[in-house]
Amino acid sequence: MSRTTLINQGKLVFENIKNLDQATLLKDPNNLQPWNGLDFEDFVVSYQDMIDLLDAIYENEILENAPFNLINGLNSQLNAAHQHLSAFIANRAQGQFQNAFQHVENVRTNIQQWGFRYEAVLGRDIEKRSKLIDEEIAKLLSNKDEIESLKRNVSSLIEPAVAGSLSKSFSDRKDALNEKQSRWFWVSVIMAAISIIATGFIVWSIVGIFNSEEVLKALEANKNNVDGIVWTTIGLRVGLLFPIYSIFAFSFIQYKKERDLEEEYAHKAAVATSLPNYGSLAVEDNVKDQILSEASKVIFTSPSSRKQATEKEEKIGINQLNSLLSTIQRMIPRAKD
Repeated sequence: MSRTTLINQGKLVFENIKNLDQATLLKDPNNLQPWNGLDFEDFVVSYQDMIDLLDAIYENEILENAPFNLINGLNSQLNAAHQHLSAFIANRAQGQFQNAFQHVENVRTNIQQWGFRYEAVLGRDIEKRSKLIDEEIAKLLSNKDEIESLKRNVSSLIEPAVAGSLSKSFSDRKDALNEKQSRWFWVSVIMAAISIIATGFIVWSIVGIFNSEEVLKALEANKNNVDGIVWTTIGLRVGLLFPIYSIFAFSFIQYKKERDLEEEYAHKAAVATSLPNYGSLAVEDNVKDQILSEASKVIFTSPSSRKQATEKEEKIGINQLNSLLSTIQRMIPRAKD
């Protein structure tokens, strides 16, 4: 008898076990005592586990290279299990329950002892897979130094690239602000000149009013309410200066704002350019992290946010100075070494 025929015989018995009346077999008759401390629910769990294991064994052809004695022993136990499970379905008594449970456990025990459980779970090519995994791990370990070197090289390339990109972005923004600053500067100069000329003209016209003899006589006599007309005229002429001075003030404020922003972005560009060098100034990780953290605050903080926090920073400026001095003191011994 060939091994294949023997395996097919056991597989046929297994199919007969699966074709049993499952509804009756797995229904608790509620009149059974535990077997070796195991109740009916444990029987159901054991039976389902046996079915799953045998499914995997036959599906993955685990028995193809198994010894004759193991295949023959498994077939005998399957026949016994099928016989007693059928008897338990026909007679729901305590004795049949114990016999069926015992033979189910025998099948499960021998499957585990013979090693079929692990092969069923992991597959027939477990040794091949294990060998491939070992080979890949060996390759990774052998290339560890090369990987570490590559990481250092990539890090050294990325840091200057990022710093250069940040610096260029800040420089471009500074140049754009410089153009706007120049425009507001000339607007301020022109409006200042217009304001001076308009002020002189208004003052001259008001002086001319009071130098007119007719107006002075009318004011003295207060004819036809001339007094109110004169002062109204003076008020209107002075009022003409308000929009002129407003435009001058607005343009000068914008010029100052653009100039401050330009200086801020110039400072950010300078810090971003030297950012890769900060890490090399300190060997200790905590000092390095603190330096990079402070540099990042300068780079990634909005200029408007920095202005809003100016008063608060001035209040805690002494503490920041002490922290900076402590950082420098920790760096000096490292630099000497």
